[in-house]
Amino acid sequence: MGLMSGPVVARAAPVVEVGMSCTVADGWWSLDRERPVQPEPVKVLAIKALTTGAPGAWVQPSRGKLTEHQLHIALDRLSDCR
Repeated sequence: MGLMSGPVVARAAPVVEVGMSCTVADGWWSLDRERPVQPEPVKVLAIKALTTGAPGAWVQPSRGKLTEHQLHIALDRLSDCR
């Protein structure tokens, strides 16, 4: 006899596309010295895997000193994308 379990429900990954504005929950480039890690808004510039092969994205911070910089982060760190 084999074990039977309920139906497997796959969770759909959030859709992230170039040009979307998203939030990085643990933005380390925070503006607030009292809270050096806080949610930070970013714009998605490109979808490209990390060097480890994990899904990734090139993003640009929307505020602060790094607004002219691009960061390559794991795709699963992005939320609230619109």
